[in-house]
Amino acid sequence: LWQGSCEEGELTDRGKRQHNTLGTQLRSIYVNKLGYLPANLNSTDEVYLRTTHIWRTKNSAESLLGALWPKRGITPQAAIPMHTYPKRIETMYGNRDACPGISTVNAQIMESKTYQDFLREQGPLMARLADIMDVRGSGWTTGWDRFFDVLNARHCHDMKLPCSRANSTQCATAADVVQATRNANHEWRYKYRDSPLGNDLLRLDIGSFVGTLRDQMQDHINGHAGKLKLALYSGHDSTVWPLLFVLRAGSRQSLWPPYASNLIFELWKQPDGSRVIRVIFNGEVLQLDESEKWCDMNACPVDTFFKHVEAFVPSNITSECAK
Repeated sequence: LWQGSCEEGELTDRGKRQHNTLGTQLRSIYVNKLGYLPANLNSTDEVYLRTTHIWRTKNSAESLLGALWPKRGITPQAAIPMHTYPKRIETMYGNRDACPGISTVNAQIMESKTYQDFLREQGPLMARLADIMDVRGSGWTTGWDRFFDVLNARHCHDMKLPCSRANSTQCATAADVVQATRNANHEWRYKYRDSPLGNDLLRLDIGSFVGTLRDQMQDHINGHAGKLKLALYSGHDSTVWPLLFVLRAGSRQSLWPPYASNLIFELWKQPDGSRVIRVIFNGEVLQLDESEKWCDMNACPVDTFFKHVEAFVPSNITSECAK
């Protein structure tokens, strides 16, 4: 019989509260302080919403919007359409079904001496945690994100860490959570930033979505966006994290994005008519890596911004993914 009351990977009540808090914070800025968004949403032409097909991203968006416009009714005028791509063509995370090239580049990165040395060094901890969790397969022997997801979710909800079914005295520890977090950060930063193939992986992994964001901003500049004021994309850490690497975020802001992380792109029109983009990550203007400060994220000229991200947008995603 099924034991439990939820599906795998659902958004918890604590997660819903986090997004509710985020919606309240956004309202205080864009409604109450700046007067940019309307106090009451009477026309959904001003809002575009897209989530992935996974339910927790839909719940995250619902929780955020419920606090951004808390008095929104259920009339057709106030109902915000939720756009979702089929899983087979989703672009808001590295979709290996749609783009086999991701697996090819990822395998090449993992075959490197640097990555293999990292796996060997942390191998004993990985093997011990795999025994405790009773998990097998390549996904549990070549990377740390699965271990990190399991441990961090329980740790953040003050739940008991997993113990072995065969030996209840063998349990994961708080120190294991810390080290698994370090390992996951190291793994992603090597694959997407430090590896010689990091940019290739970014292009295939998140490049199409980067193109979507760029095109939407360009449409607004060209006057083709209608009444749109807010575009909300509800994705995953595997959406936000690669975007931070594309932008060349500094060391502190390129660690694993905490739950309910938000990356905001503000498009501003200056008094002289020029356009700039302001990028805010979790309430702070994004700070770039010291060695790659290609623009000031408090007010980056739009042409400079587009030129930088263009390098990560595939010109022909079909042919690049087939390699």
